[in-house]
Amino acid sequence: MKKQILIYRLGSLGDTVITLPCFHLVREKYPDAEITLLTNKPVASKAAPVEAVLGTQNSFFYDRIIHYPIGTRNPLILLNILLQIRRLGIQTIINVTEARSKRAATRDKLFFWLAGIREMIGFPEKEEDFQVALDPETGQNEWEARRLSRRIEKLGKIDLNHDTYWDLRITEEEKCQARELLKPFPLNSNIVAISVGTKMQSKDWGIDNWIRLIRKLHAEMEDWTLLLLGAKEEYQQAELCLQAWNGSGINLCGKTTPRVSAAILKKAKVFIGHDSGPMHLAASVGTPCVAVFSARSIQHQWYPRGENNRIIYHQVSCAGCGLDECTTEGKRCILSIRVDEVHKAVREVVPYRQERITR
Repeated sequence: MKKQILIYRLGSLGDTVITLPCFHLVREKYPDAEITLLTNKPVASKAAPVEAVLGTQNSFFYDRIIHYPIGTRNPLILLNILLQIRRLGIQTIINVTEARSKRAATRDKLFFWLAGIREMIGFPEKEEDFQVALDPETGQNEWEARRLSRRIEKLGKIDLNHDTYWDLRITEEEKCQARELLKPFPLNSNIVAISVGTKMQSKDWGIDNWIRLIRKLHAEMEDWTLLLLGAKEEYQQAELCLQAWNGSGINLCGKTTPRVSAAILKKAKVFIGHDSGPMHLAASVGTPCVAVFSARSIQHQWYPRGENNRIIYHQVSCAGCGLDECTTEGKRCILSIRVDEVHKAVREVVPYRQERITR
């Protein structure tokens, strides 16, 4: 009989991508196991569910999925989930969900013990599991991908610099869909990918800033193609950006899945956007990112993977507030970021003027 494993991960697009190395390690450790994923259906319409990122059919990362409504206290729903886990005969749980509090961690462990699970890996216990500590190797706030991988070190060490652990296992069909969407443009097109959307008001740099940046970029990149990605709710904003570009481009907001978007982003020379799911997708496929961060989260914790990124983050006294909506400070962290700063960062990542001259 196959070993039954449960992976517990709540979150949406960016949260899932940052956990990719952990998913790979679990499959590496238990290649023949049946893996059940316990996850949530996102509340926000802009947020992609975990299965949309990891794949829904014949996924490499899991064999079945159980959905958990975040924040539910409905005893019937919780009992149903508990009974599903018991019926599967799951022996081991691997917890890679974001740590909330010691009380919540204790409650979760009790729930899974009642579900019949006796081997529990990855449950937060140390102080640095609940509050971001300094990484002894870098002297900076610990990166979330490192914090999660540290919690499951019992299974083995993860080299977070190795591309293998960031592989989304994009299928040939998904690559084909990406090629079809890019068909109107020459194969050797220089593509700049931009996503102006975000789920949170506190992370929004503002459409006026994006339009000014795009006009400034197009003045020097007129032979490039602009690719706009995001949720369908962001389509109109993206249209304004496409009009500001006034050149070769396409608006794919709401027209593609996260996995097909990843295949498309692999073709881009640079991605520009907020601290967002599309940013993490671009980083996972190795595309350099220029990311406009609010100080909602502390510095470094939610940065994208890779060494060739440029992060624009302004440290302010209220950094790490965790607010979805900023009403008292007027979003002074992100709104103090100037268009010229972002423009300079793009030029550092892709020296497009030199490229155009020598081509």
